[in-house]
Amino acid sequence: MSFHLASTLETTTTALQHVQQQLPELAQQGHWQERYRQLMQLAKQLPSIPEEHRPASAIISGCESRAWLLHYHDGSSDKHFFIFESDARIVKALLAVLLCQINGMSTAELKETKLEHCLQRLHLTQHLSQSRAKGLTAVIQRLKKIQSS
Repeated sequence: MSFHLASTLETTTTALQHVQQQLPELAQQGHWQERYRQLMQLAKQLPSIPEEHRPASAIISGCESRAWLLHYHDGSSDKHFFIFESDARIVKALLAVLLCQINGMSTAELKETKLEHCLQRLHLTQHLSQSRAKGLTAVIQRLKKIQSS
C-alpha cells in the first residue's frame, strides 16, 4: 500500500470532522473512564501514516510515546491541515481532539485560536498523567510555532 499525501489529508480531514461531531458527547460524559473509552474508540477510526512516511522532523520531542505532527498549508485557499500519528492510542485520540478544532483554519483564524483552551474546555487535561500533559504541552508548543510563522 503506497502513501499519498492528498488522499491522507482528505482521509484525516474526514476523520477529524467525525471527531469534531463527537466532542459534545465527549464533553457530557461525567466519568473519566467513559471519556477514556470514547477517546480510544475515536483513535481506532483515524488513519495511520506508514512508518517510512514519518519524518524525523515531524517527531514531537517531549512526548513519552512517539508522536508525529505533519503540517500542510494550502497557499491557494490559505487553509492549514494536519496529519498525525502516535504509537499510543490515547495520544493519537488527544491529538485528534486538539487538531479537529483547528484543521482547515485560515492563517488568521489559526493565529487567533487559544490552543490551550481546545482541550481544557472538554475537561480532559486534569485527568492526564504528568508525562501525557507534558507531551500535549510539547504539541501545543509545536502548533504555536506554526501559528507564528
